[in-house]
Amino acid sequence: MVDDKRNPRSCTSLSKLPGQYWYRAKAACYLFLLLVATPFCLVFTICCWLFGRKTKDHQCVEESLRRTVLVSGVIHTKGLHIAKTLAKAGHRVILADAEEFWCSAAHWSCFISKFYAVPNLNSQDGNEEYINGMINIAKMEKIDWYIPVSHTKTAVSDTIIKQRLSMVNPQIKCLVFDDPKLTAILDDKLLFLKECQKLNLQVPYFKQVHSSKDVCEMAKKGLFSKAHYFLKPMMPYSVDRVNFTRIPSNAEEFEKYIACYESKLNSNNPYLVHQFIKGKEFAANAIVVDGHLQAFHVCPCSPMQIDYDVVKHPEIKEWVETFCKAKQLTGFVCFDFLEDETTGQVYCIECNPRLHSGVVSYHMQSNLERAIRGAMDVKFQLSAPLEAPVSSTHVYWLYNEIAKVGLFQQGLGEFVSILWTGKEAVLDASDPLPFFMLNHWQMPVMLLQALISGKRWTITNYCLGQLR
Repeated sequence: MVDDKRNPRSCTSLSKLPGQYWYRAKAACYLFLLLVATPFCLVFTICCWLFGRKTKDHQCVEESLRRTVLVSGVIHTKGLHIAKTLAKAGHRVILADAEEFWCSAAHWSCFISKFYAVPNLNSQDGNEEYINGMINIAKMEKIDWYIPVSHTKTAVSDTIIKQRLSMVNPQIKCLVFDDPKLTAILDDKLLFLKECQKLNLQVPYFKQVHSSKDVCEMAKKGLFSKAHYFLKPMMPYSVDRVNFTRIPSNAEEFEKYIACYESKLNSNNPYLVHQFIKGKEFAANAIVVDGHLQAFHVCPCSPMQIDYDVVKHPEIKEWVETFCKAKQLTGFVCFDFLEDETTGQVYCIECNPRLHSGVVSYHMQSNLERAIRGAMDVKFQLSAPLEAPVSSTHVYWLYNEIAKVGLFQQGLGEFVSILWTGKEAVLDASDPLPFFMLNHWQMPVMLLQALISGKRWTITNYCLGQLR
């Protein structure tokens, strides 16, 4: 359920309220609402199971092509989709995720063979424990493929796992980048933009700043009177990530603006002075092997990314193909773009070296398994990438949509239209239990943890299966 958005432009915050009590109270309220909804969702799930049992027959690959696959990062819906896509095709799928995500709804799927929890990635030692945990599972289950659907903080570690697995068993195929340094570059907003500049690929103007004084120096040079610039945080999930307020050129207004950043803009929390491009935002999602696209699609972006459609965009595809070939990428990768509403030119604004949640637009179709197989085995590489059709059904998460109505972010008519024409991301008539467990086990566990700890959170994001 989507909570009301705080105004990111204001310096005032909830700090004046007893912070932990507010977040605990909010968690308690959400838990109560989910408890009330539980009987209704349970009856619905049972009905889906009764009428969907006969739909479990799927077009499987021939026996010689079936593999034992380890998929990680399954707290997210995208991880569940990849796992079930492979399992429905006939592969034996093992799931693994960090211990903090032990409550994942994915391991309740009837298509999954086993679920393992590995140590959390909270420190340098934790990194080693996480890596060794995955490698031990790979050896114990004698896997053929390792497919990490990386979390924000596991992308580099997943690359290291690939390197070490190649020493354990060179026959194991891994759908992840070869070089941890490259993964780190792609995951770093500043370093990625610099790489794009080296390749003469179009990106907005940017400059890293480590203090408010750095911004003041730029103001003195008159930069902010020429165009719209804003401060973009480099840390993921920052409260300022959707704050595009123009940096004022007027001296008095600038002083008030920069005062909001005095305490949070520092060498440990740098920002970018970033050019604002007015226009539509898109995400490009790709599965790549040796720089060649095996699957590719583009979807419109929204601040919270809790529903998906598919669009065609040749300019973005050309940009992505150029970058992937230049860097000889292998793995999952997604890029964010802005299309200037005046010129129509596209600007890449950042990269994430991991799979994008927009993969749900493939609806677990068998041809997605074919694209993954092409990325894992040179004999099956596709000459042209698989693209999700523009006619793909709109994908949504039911409880996110219900919350939009409750918070007056959409009308009842729009809600009914979405349910009638769209597809729920997790609900599968042949496998309905993950749908129930996401909404009434995984998310309540997250809320209960927030209730106990009083940690700060803004939304319950059913797409990611976490509080954000």
